[in-house]
Amino acid sequence: MNYSIYRIDESAPTLGAAVWDKAELGTIACEPWTGFSPAPPTEFRVLRYADGFSVLMHTQESNLRAEVINENGRVCDDSCMEFFMKPDPYDIQYLNFEFNPKGVLHLGLGKDRYGRLLLTDARDIFHIETRANEGDWTLKFDIPDAFLLRYFKQVSPVFRGNFYKCGDLTDHLHYATWSPVYAPKPDYHLADFFGLFTVK
Repeated sequence: MNYSIYRIDESAPTLGAAVWDKAELGTIACEPWTGFSPAPPTEFRVLRYADGFSVLMHTQESNLRAEVINENGRVCDDSCMEFFMKPDPYDIQYLNFEFNPKGVLHLGLGKDRYGRLLLTDARDIFHIETRANEGDWTLKFDIPDAFLLRYFKQVSPVFRGNFYKCGDLTDHLHYATWSPVYAPKPDYHLADFFGLFTVK
């Protein structure tokens, strides 16, 4: 899978900014595993601003679950949207950004699902915005270059990553991905299946 990131000559946009219309629309529509509920329609957009990335996600999900309140808690149990990012192609590590409808963030760093370092960077640097209704919820967050360069040697204009939708303890257990994942059971921590992102 390939996604082109549009570059804007301005600061990071807010959730409702008109500039989001310029971003390519991606859909989290791959459901590699059977035996689960259909995943709610979910889409994303990414913009490159002067000194970081801005991500917008939206899902048409009913019966939202948002019980986790502790940062780095198991937000994957809630109605969750996720972005995994490997900004340096020469580094085996990647970041996992996972959010519930309250904007609670689970943020980890590592080379696979085992022994991940949970990051406690101040959440205000990500400018997290959420808007939850009965039937859908929207998420916007930023990933500043300054944050990425704390953990990686570079932020490449061509990098790998994946978008995910899940909800382990919702009444509609589901798993969906943007870039297909070929594994016998649900597993988002498989960097070999990350798609390609290119800043234009």
